[in-house]
Amino acid sequence: MGGTRDAILDALEDLTTEELKKFKLKLLSVPLREGYGRIPRGALLPMDAVDLTDKLVACYLEAYAAELTALVLRDMGMQETAERLQKASQAPHFMDQHREALIKRVTDVDGVLDALYGKVLTEEQYQAVRAEATNPEKMRKLFSFTPAWNLTCKDLLLQALKDTQPYLVDDLEKS
Repeated sequence: MGGTRDAILDALEDLTTEELKKFKLKLLSVPLREGYGRIPRGALLPMDAVDLTDKLVACYLEAYAAELTALVLRDMGMQETAERLQKASQAPHFMDQHREALIKRVTDVDGVLDALYGKVLTEEQYQAVRAEATNPEKMRKLFSFTPAWNLTCKDLLLQALKDTQPYLVDDLEKS
């Protein structure tokens, strides 16, 4: 499990049964960023802390799931728990933490690029990466754009990797 996922789980496991119920109800009405949908009420309400953590990360990816969890906790008046979550989740992003391994091991760079095109990468960036001769060179070029990216962009890259190379991502998450 990733550090951010663990931090979300820790925060949710600290809640009493009533507080967890209140958290889920508030989660149904909190404003979401554009492009994100709500977890359906019928699926959300019966979840325990572990299932809810998994669902939050699956729907919103780690960084936004942590941000959203902290927002709901603050709305509930649980500032200390929200602060602990934010501190714990400020570890380096998966993409930054595993940069070297990803450069060496990603084999389907074109699939990743296709998933990012128009969302994160401009036409010029897309073509610049595709112009590189080898997969490691392509990944190195792709990583040259990441300093200008926010967490959402890095989350989209991570999701593209999960979609195209799930076993690699799983292996790196365990390391």
